[in-house]
Amino acid sequence: MIAVALLAAIGCQKEGSGVAGLYVQKDDPDNLGGLLDTIAKAAEAGDAKKAGALTRSLIPDQAGYRKAFAANVPPAVLGRFADAVKQLPADDAQLAGLIHRGDPTQSQVKVHGATPEEIQGGSTPAAGEFPGGVKENAGLLRPGLRFYEAEFVAPGEEVGMKYHLFFWDGSRWRMLGPIWRTLEP
Repeated sequence: MIAVALLAAIGCQKEGSGVAGLYVQKDDPDNLGGLLDTIAKAAEAGDAKKAGALTRSLIPDQAGYRKAFAANVPPAVLGRFADAVKQLPADDAQLAGLIHRGDPTQSQVKVHGATPEEIQGGSTPAAGEFPGGVKENAGLLRPGLRFYEAEFVAPGEEVGMKYHLFFWDGSRWRMLGPIWRTLEP
């Protein structure tokens, strides 16, 4: 569970290119849903190399964290996230299992996007999809940047296995995960 909390360092990628040709990423919520579905399907098929590489591509590097967090966030806070990444499994097989469906029937991916301002104000239906830990810490996030919650759900269901705080860094999808866990003393 800690590893999922830390998903939050690798290379740059231009919009429309893929992580080593594994998935073409673009700044579109449906594309994010497709990426997560691709990761889950690769892991389910036993392709740990593909699932691990795509999962690893979601982990921000220092520059990625700077894009996600407000300019006034102290370097020490950013350092906590960089330190937390060191606890992620190095092995693709272990990393490949971090993004998964909660249940095999959860075959659909729903993506909900909101800016930090919308999250704090609860001003959109999508803002209601963000958990309390995100709402409490939304002031740390870069103003105006759209963040996403994504969840695997069964057809016709509204609740499923949820993953937190994806954002487009200008070249690829990144994931901060449940930041409140890393920020806890």
